[in-house]
Order: sequence, then structure tokens, then C-alpha cells
Amino acid sequence: MGSPAEIHVMAGAIADREGRILIAQRPRGKHMAGRWEFPGGKLANGEEPLDGLKRELAEELGVEVREARPLIRLRYEYPDRRVLLDVWQVTAYDGEPKALDAQALAWAHPDELPKHDLIEADRAIVTALRLPRFARVIGRGETLQSIRGSAAQTILWPYFEDGDEEPDREAVIAARAAGHRVFVMGADVDAVRVAAMAGCDGVVLRWTGQSLHVDRSGAFLVGAHCVDAEGAAEAVAEGAHFLVLAPEEEPMSERLLERLCIIYGRPVFAGWYSDARQLERLHQLGAHGCAVRR
Repeated sequence: MGSPAEIHVMAGAIADREGRILIAQRPRGKHMAGRWEFPGGKLANGEEPLDGLKRELAEELGVEVREARPLIRLRYEYPDRRVLLDVWQVTAYDGEPKALDAQALAWAHPDELPKHDLIEADRAIVTALRLPRFARVIGRGETLQSIRGSAAQTILWPYFEDGDEEPDREAVIAARAAGHRVFVMGADVDAVRVAAMAGCDGVVLRWTGQSLHVDRSGAFLVGAHCVDAEGAAEAVAEGAHFLVLAPEEEPMSERLLERLCIIYGRPVFAGWYSDARQLERLHQLGAHGCAVRR
């Protein structure tokens, strides 16, 4: 018996004026009834992805999508089906979402979404929504106060050796309130301790084949810094919520990066770059964002 055919599913991340994201509960009688998901549905044969997204959200919610952009694409295999999940962030729409498909609806801020019983395939979407696309390793002598007023960033705070300065909890809280996300970047469980004590969003661990012991809900995010495709695949299998895919010598080739981003099914920051000028190009290739280290 052959493997099941792949189902191309369009899903939309719709935000309200408060930045809350809309999720829908699968109604009784459907596959995985009672679980929560991002609204959307199957792409019709020959249909363009954006057209399919507009149609599905009009049929399911009664809204008219005016503008949307790709957020993440991933493949996910359930025991009885394989899904290509094509997720777009809806940036402009008309109408008030209504439950036209007998489904319950709920609004939640991105950091609150891990508390909901989301279907497994949608958990990577939550991670993508929580991570600003520009990731930057904070330099020695820099402080979190120095990024005040700047656009939201995913901040990577190095902590590899005894004597490295730990992030200040009050500064972390202030940075997070301003829209930044703060991660301790280290090599082992000591980085996890430092991140938890400072109230950070999570850690980015240099991948060495270790057990990650991740929080399955994704409330505390665990990223993996990998230097090659093999290590990244191992980190994903271990449960990493996202990847910093950054060889030490030079960035990965565009062709390989594009192929790997969809295979991993996780948000991928590509690096290392000296600045964020490649951000839009990397996004076109399927990467979540750009990782900068000066």
C-alpha cells in the first residue's frame, strides 16, 4: 500500500487591532474534532495559493482578504495523511470574522497560543508568529537598553563561558514589553538556567547532538544553532522549536536553504550575515528571518 497523497492546505493568521490572533476549534464530526487550529482549508486543483486562502477565509469566516504575505510552509505527516501547510499572515481584511462553519472562534495573543490545544502541525506557526524576523547576536558591551525604540528583534544573548554577563531580568521584561524577544545563546543546561532566571523567551543551544528536553507546548522556546543540514535535521527530530542555520565560514547556498526550509517544518533563521539587507531575499527562499552577527 502506497503512502497517502499530500493535501495542500491554506491557512491564515488573522490579527485584530490588539495584535491577537484568531484560532478556530474543529467542529464535531471532523478529523481531530475539538482541537484548535488556524482557519483555512484545502487548496483546489489549479488554484493559486492566495486565491485559495481568500476563498477559504470567505467561506469559513465571511471576511474578504485584501492583503496577505507568506509566513511559513511546512510538511506534516499524520498517521493517515500527509499535509503541505501553506500559511499566510493576513495583513489587511474587510469584515468581522464569524463562525460560518459551526466552529468556535477565539482570539489570543501570540505568546498565549501555546496554552491552547492546537493540532500538532500548527505549533510551528505559533513559533513563527512569536519571533521577529531580524535576529541579532548582541555584542559585548551592548545592553538591552540600547535597543530601545528600534523595530522588534529576536535578540540572542551569548552565554558560553564562566564570566559572561547574564541578562538583567528587568531589562528583559522591558525589552519584551517593547516587542522584542530575548534568548540566551549557549551550549548547555546552564544557558537554560540563565534564560529562565532572567524571564527570557527561551534559549538557542549550539547543537552538539544533545537531548534538548523541550517544552512540547512551546511556552519556553528552544532553538538550535546548527552549522549544517545534518545537524539541523537531528535537532528537529529532537524537538527544536526553531533553527538558527548558520555555518561558521559563510552562509548556506540559496538552493540548499530553500529546499531545507520546507523539509524541516520549523522557522529558520539563516546566517550569519553582517547586516539585515538579505532579509527579504531569505524570506522569499522560505526562511523565517535573517541572523546577524557582527
